[in-house]
Amino acid sequence: MNPAVFVREWLDKLAPRERVLVLAAAIFACCALVYALGLQPLYAARGRAAAQVEERRSLLSDIEQVARRFGPQAAAAGPVAATGESLVVVIDRSTRERGLGAYLKRNQPEGAGGVRLRLENAPFDELTAWLADVQARHGLSAVSASFDPSGEPGRVNSNLVLERIGR
Repeated sequence: MNPAVFVREWLDKLAPRERVLVLAAAIFACCALVYALGLQPLYAARGRAAAQVEERRSLLSDIEQVARRFGPQAAAAGPVAATGESLVVVIDRSTRERGLGAYLKRNQPEGAGGVRLRLENAPFDELTAWLADVQARHGLSAVSASFDPSGEPGRVNSNLVLERIGR
């Protein structure tokens, strides 16, 4: 038997007052299901998203405060002024100070304010620390860099072009 026919026959057997109560209960149950399975999860997700937005706004505010505190000082100080030494000499001295002198195979001027380097089989960690150091101490920045594994773990062959920041 068709369920729709069965429900229709059952409703026809009810008194008019009972029929109204059953239909009202059915409408209420449908509305409750729509809310419970559709609307309530949407409202909950919206609330979580709003909380995440507020949390990220707070984090952004904190980051902006730190940037205001430290950013202008770093920008005002700028890189350390040049001592008049050639970049080739600065690179040679700084690599030796950091223990990378043995890995430096080429160190030649590149244009007006740059230098081209080739380091072979250099320890990657020390190389990146040296790059950060020459940027902070001498105002040099890598404008071109390539790193290739040298065959030993943690060691690379590198071609770098460094220039003074602000040129």
